[in-house]
Amino acid sequence: MSTEGLSFDGWLEKARLRRERLKEGQLAVLEAAFRFLQRGNHDYASRRLVEHFLLHADIGLKVAQVARLVSLDRCTSSRHRRCSSAEVTQSIQNRLAGKFPGKLLPRYAGPVAQFLVEHPRATRQEVLDFLEERWQVRPGYRALGNFLRKYGLDRASLGEAASPSSVTGQEETPEQGASGDIQVLTPSPYDLVLPPPEDFFCAHPVRRRLLDAARGDVLAAGGGRVL
Repeated sequence: MSTEGLSFDGWLEKARLRRERLKEGQLAVLEAAFRFLQRGNHDYASRRLVEHFLLHADIGLKVAQVARLVSLDRCTSSRHRRCSSAEVTQSIQNRLAGKFPGKLLPRYAGPVAQFLVEHPRATRQEVLDFLEERWQVRPGYRALGNFLRKYGLDRASLGEAASPSSVTGQEETPEQGASGDIQVLTPSPYDLVLPPPEDFFCAHPVRRRLLDAARGDVLAAGGGRVL
């Protein structure tokens, strides 16, 4: 995260906080938090400590506002709100030691799917980097593989979904693939159904003439063959 040349007003603007709407006490606390972050170059440990303090200082800031101030996801900050000071310290130590929490939640499936669509050649390492940047979680390769297979996001499932045969449900034969012609099936004249017999209708001159004309057309189309 680039913080070079970032001022206090710019920090507030980045978090979508208007200085004129903040109280004097809030401004004093935020100015002290900003100086603390600047001293630590906005590293993870500094951001977690500031986040924990602002979430429990009761200065009137919402969780989403605190999350934007420390450049974390709102859901992540909401989860961190339940942590004690000892748990925050342990989390920072695990992070510095290279140990990341690896629990993958179902709500991660949608953003991961969008990431894979936008980056179809992404490697497992790049997916792990995306998870770490988005939610500060970094599972193992086995946990990530199980997660991708569970939601159909592994390469095998994505390749099967993208194949044309999976859409139609039928395998395309070489003859079908090579032929691009459209065949229109028309019924043969011998397959035409003759009109009902003469005694089916009541006797009427006009109906009789129409019936005779229809029977003559069918017989002519069939070459004189009576079905």
